[in-house]
Amino acid sequence: MPLPVRKSLHDAVLQASQANTWDQATKEWNEVSLIFNGIGRSNCICGNAIKYAYELFNNVTGQRLFPIGSDCVRHFHRLSLDQQLEEEEKLLRKLENLTRKVKKKEKIKVNKSDFDEKLLKWFWEKGVFKANRGNQFAPEKDYQLFLEVFQGGSWTKAEPKKKARLEEVLEKCIKPFLLGKSDDQLYLIKLGKEKIDYEQHLRIQAEKERKKRDKIAKQYADNLILAMGPAERAYQDYFGFTETLTPEERKWEKILFGKNREERAIKAKQNQKELEKDQRIVNQDPLERKQKQIWLLNSYFRDLPDEKAKFSRLLLEYRKTGEVPFSEDYMSDHLIDFFYKMKAFEFEIAPDQVAEFLKECLEADHLSSAQSTWIRGILTNCLQPFLERLVI
Repeated sequence: MPLPVRKSLHDAVLQASQANTWDQATKEWNEVSLIFNGIGRSNCICGNAIKYAYELFNNVTGQRLFPIGSDCVRHFHRLSLDQQLEEEEKLLRKLENLTRKVKKKEKIKVNKSDFDEKLLKWFWEKGVFKANRGNQFAPEKDYQLFLEVFQGGSWTKAEPKKKARLEEVLEKCIKPFLLGKSDDQLYLIKLGKEKIDYEQHLRIQAEKERKKRDKIAKQYADNLILAMGPAERAYQDYFGFTETLTPEERKWEKILFGKNREERAIKAKQNQKELEKDQRIVNQDPLERKQKQIWLLNSYFRDLPDEKAKFSRLLLEYRKTGEVPFSEDYMSDHLIDFFYKMKAFEFEIAPDQVAEFLKECLEADHLSSAQSTWIRGILTNCLQPFLERLVI
């Protein structure tokens, strides 16, 4: 019985299929796509010369047949393949029309006479859109730009900036591809150089922006200090104090909050540093962290059982109420020294003097509203995060 097709095509299809007969093997092939530019004017797998080539995909074995001509594709007698082939031939006519215009150096516009969405998608899948500095090394931006202008209905209505980008992509990407003049190796060399130049440009721009922000921040801080006036007035306005600061309180105010703009800036960065420290601690092994905390507490309070009991009461009260109590029932000079040695005050401007301030306030019979506010800030910003990190 004679074969319904050329023997070379018959053998190639059976070799790439799971089935052993032609009729069964053709059912495994369900996808056809156009191969354009670079493999045209070749020979089909059947041996005939072809101008334009296609490739077939087998969804059972995962094999591909290429190059194959449209006549051989029709030998499969598959309705789905014939429909796909018809769509691919429409695409081919669009490509031929574009190629003819490029060769004749005619004007190409992004409209329905020269393009359609299927053609743009085909260009995208074939890698026609290249990464470069113009699209911030994201070629999908150019593809989306073509779709946007195409779906908008008119090339002439495009914004000047977008139109200029479209023309650049046409000249540097689409036209060389249609003419078969794209050089991938040369493109990759150029891409590497463009990326280096672009990254350097970004670094320069980022440095300019940083200096600009620093200048604005400095001007703002200087104006704020001038506008605040005396420290007493600032605290009165913010906290609603009725009394002015005493000379002793004014001294502590400079220690705790800084006496100039640089020290106040350091104070402002405290929360960020605390967050970074918390993140480092979270990354530690929990069991190792617990063992280390137990060893530290036992070592420090070995000869101070009363202080250890007071610390336990302080920790228990914090876990019950969420507040750090400040009284002789829960706090002592030894405990303040312990917190200082454990670097609980490390992000304050003067950690040792902060500890001295807490000791003085602990022994004082009466605290002013300013002192109470400062103590509350220290407990919240320093001791509360320290107690929160304890896992024992």
